[in-house]
Amino acid sequence: MHSGELAEMAYLQQLVTNLRRAPHGTQGALIEQGAAFLGVSRQTLYTRLRGVGYTSGRKLRADKGDSRVSLAEVKQVAAILQASRRQTGKALLPVVDAIDIAEANGVLSTRVTPQTMLRIMRRAGCHPQQLQQASPHAQMRSLHANHVWQLDASICVLYYLRNGRVGVMDERQFNARKPAALAKVLNERVLRYALTDHYSGHVTARYYQTSGEDQYTLFQFLMHAMQPQAGRVAHGVPWMMVWDAGSANQSHAIGNLLTQLAIRHWAHIPGNSRAKGQVESVHNVIERKFEGRLTFTRVDSVEQLNGHLDNWLVALNGAAKHSRHGHTRSAMWQTIRTDQLRLCPAPETCSALMTSKPETRTVNGALTITFKPRGAERGTYSVAHIPGVRVREAVTIVVNPYRAPNVFVIAPDEAGETRYWECTPLERDAAGFILAGSGVFGESYASKPDTSADTARKDAYEAAYGERETLDALDAKQKGAIAFNGELDPFADLPAKVAATPTYIQRRGTELHVPNPLQLEVKPLSIVEALFELRARLDRSLESHEAAAVRAWFPDGVPADDIDGLVERIHQLSAAGAPPAFDTPRLVAVK
Repeated sequence: MHSGELAEMAYLQQLVTNLRRAPHGTQGALIEQGAAFLGVSRQTLYTRLRGVGYTSGRKLRADKGDSRVSLAEVKQVAAILQASRRQTGKALLPVVDAIDIAEANGVLSTRVTPQTMLRIMRRAGCHPQQLQQASPHAQMRSLHANHVWQLDASICVLYYLRNGRVGVMDERQFNARKPAALAKVLNERVLRYALTDHYSGHVTARYYQTSGEDQYTLFQFLMHAMQPQAGRVAHGVPWMMVWDAGSANQSHAIGNLLTQLAIRHWAHIPGNSRAKGQVESVHNVIERKFEGRLTFTRVDSVEQLNGHLDNWLVALNGAAKHSRHGHTRSAMWQTIRTDQLRLCPAPETCSALMTSKPETRTVNGALTITFKPRGAERGTYSVAHIPGVRVREAVTIVVNPYRAPNVFVIAPDEAGETRYWECTPLERDAAGFILAGSGVFGESYASKPDTSADTARKDAYEAAYGERETLDALDAKQKGAIAFNGELDPFADLPAKVAATPTYIQRRGTELHVPNPLQLEVKPLSIVEALFELRARLDRSLESHEAAAVRAWFPDGVPADDIDGLVERIHQLSAAGAPPAFDTPRLVAVK
């Protein structure tokens, strides 16, 4: 313990002694003095004093921990908050709104503040944060050999190629404080891939000269692990692959390969190395028990390094007993059955599968899909046996590389886990009708079982209108039936909110001065505008004497209000058929 901590503990113990000896009413001053001396608050000082055995001696309140809100009501409010949360985990409804809704619908008998509600929720174990906590991890087991493989890659910081040889890196020269030295051997460092069969513990490993993980190197290692090798008993295609979210692991090419081989590949979240703890331990074993031997020998190439590694792995898997099952790793792997051992296709086929992507097909009304595998005829496949399938929704399919033209439909099961459902092409008769699942007119009428969407729709109709069948529920709705018999008031929380809205003082404004329309002076139409207006109203062109009359009558322009009267005067002038008698005097030229 640090000397400063020892000094503080001695002071706290002395302060406890002084508090116990102090007369009644003087302990507060000692607490204030101690808090000032240590530079902490009173609450912090009390916490540290309790750490050295101090108790105030005060009795707890008899009603401590009691609440006016019952546990059932608290859980109801917690259920409202949890139901409003999105599947991504984002909380939508605030606590105060959940309290308002619960109180308005009679779920909450006594209103409390959001802080109090959250405090009671935390004590009851139903706080929103508590409900979002991860579940405790469980011990995982595999069912048989090749059921689960764990794979991981590690850059070997001890060995690099120099002049065609493998040597030991001097830690005094190559370390994190000398990045320039590490950069010189970046492309010469050695990558170690390790793979372990979770059931038997069988280990497969390989060294590669590369600066980092890439999909080409990963493919080479997967083929090395899946194809039979001399001196090694374990081989085949696993049913599930567990690894980290590395760039090579998550590449489209590698993902396509594993999908086409019907391997469920699961990448654990970053930082959760426990998910593949077995292979993590294998790396440590290889570093200590194998690479520790390389200090005493000379290795001239990566091929020679892998030769030493293969011999060491034969001894590890075939001679050393595993602590969990008490047998050698190779002997335990040999318990695999014929149906559990899936032989890997040729590397050339696997290389082609890397570029063969899964495809999507839309489910039709008969719960079937159509697909044409490569090298085969187009077939119809039933997907009625797959949980959660719905009409007009897309499903992802891949060809079964072991039993083409059968296909796998990739879909989640009831537990939400991704599964591969094998589908066989449906047989047809001579007329092209599908045989399986088809009814015959006059003999039988085969109906499809309800999908999850059908069941959910019927449940919703039954809850809302009391009718489970769609037609009955729609008929009730058209006849004016109220959902939930009117028992659920969606606006129950609004009256209280409206009543709590404050009354605001009317704000003063400024009068807007608008001129009197009766006093506005409108600009008269010009002679040209007036002539165009008369032409439109008369639906003809004006004669020259009519236009001259307009100019004489209104030399300064025609007011808009006088247009109607002007039209009447033009009609009269036209009826007279004579030049107008001008009201204004005319100028006559005198010779």
